[in-house]
Amino acid sequence: MSKRMLLTFMLIGLLLTSCGGDLSNPPLVYLVKNDNLIDGFQSSYCWDQGIGATICVDTVEPYFEEIIRLPGDEPIRFQLDTPLPDEVTISISEELFGASILTESLPPSEIIDWSPDVPPGDYIIDVHTSWKQGEVTYWFSVLLE
Repeated sequence: MSKRMLLTFMLIGLLLTSCGGDLSNPPLVYLVKNDNLIDGFQSSYCWDQGIGATICVDTVEPYFEEIIRLPGDEPIRFQLDTPLPDEVTISISEELFGASILTESLPPSEIIDWSPDVPPGDYIIDVHTSWKQGEVTYWFSVLLE
């Protein structure tokens, strides 16, 4: 095979793999407050790199540097990086790894507004996302006022 033909095949392969977006790591999920993006605490995950390899990342138990104060009478807004996941499930609980008070599957979208019917208080929200490459959860510590 000539060098030119080999180079052509390599360039075609590179173009085909780059058209679907960068999925070398899971896309991120943010909580939106006053037009600011707040990172969630990313869980451990295994992610298919698409090249015959899977990377696994272990994280420590989530810790939160601050509690995000939110008005309890407004929807909680999340922004998802693209490419969008195949599935999104949001849960709320009173403590980390505690029983969920409410769990809801929502259609994937760049912006998701979620209005959990819970009284004011401290909560942990987890946004579980899933792609064919893997799954990852993002945690947020909030105070609904």
